[in-house]
Amino acid sequence: MIRTQYYVQDRFRAPNFSGPTELNFLGQWVTSDIQLSPLAILEAIDLVTAAKADLDFAPEDLDGNAHTATISPLGVTVENHFVEHVQGEYSLDDAFRVLVDFWDYCCQAHPDKADSRRCEYAEEYGRDPLAGIRDFVGA
Repeated sequence: MIRTQYYVQDRFRAPNFSGPTELNFLGQWVTSDIQLSPLAILEAIDLVTAAKADLDFAPEDLDGNAHTATISPLGVTVENHFVEHVQGEYSLDDAFRVLVDFWDYCCQAHPDKADSRRCEYAEEYGRDPLAGIRDFVGA
């Protein structure tokens, strides 16, 4: 069974957010919209990192199956498309921690796919959003 700080593999072998309640909607966005897509996880991490580094970062929306997450220098806002009261605002640090933890989950679930997509992302965008944070599995 896969277990990270915020995620645990459920009985259907899918990731389930098990972190603190105050991060629940953030965790739901990651599991329901990003899912186990390494490129999408890397894009979200990259955007959060860019927003942390640049106060003039233009807000960026990531739309998914059930949520829209808006990333800006002020934080990450998550809104559910179907349930109006399911929304939350999170600091960039909280979002970064949850996303990197989900990356760790993805690496355990699909190590070869995660490593190859990380190389692909770095090649396409000229940067590795996890540089200095995580080493390549295959390196």
